[in-house]
Amino acid sequence: MSPTAKFLIGLAAMLVMGWVYHGPLGNGAAFIDGLEGTARQAVAETELPGIEVRLGHDPLSRAATLSGPADDFQREGQGEFPGITDRVRAVEGLSGVGWADEGGPDAGLPLLAETLLGLFIAYLLGLALGWLIFGRERRDSYL
Repeated sequence: MSPTAKFLIGLAAMLVMGWVYHGPLGNGAAFIDGLEGTARQAVAETELPGIEVRLGHDPLSRAATLSGPADDFQREGQGEFPGITDRVRAVEGLSGVGWADEGGPDAGLPLLAETLLGLFIAYLLGLALGWLIFGRERRDSYL
């Protein structure tokens, strides 16, 4: 079997495993639900009624969209007083935050694309590391 075929088979197998983990096994949706819950908790700590936060679900996305009645001070805060946007932006794992009436956040890449891109890069790094360690021609040392 040619080295190119081996490379492509390995790459395809790895991408399929990433897709299965993300989609059919439900880990992508669980991750987004967890982020959304943490973002909702950050909004609830402000004690402002009617403010909602929603992450992208079709396709899954780490971008948070805020909606509800809030003035500029409540949204953006001032100085040492963080606004709602800053509190949600502080949630680890979110890619962006925006208000629905201001156009929402930049959606960026869907979570599946982020996952597959990360796996592709890890595959290439693993392949390069394997080549560096095991792929070089060995030379016998004459002492």
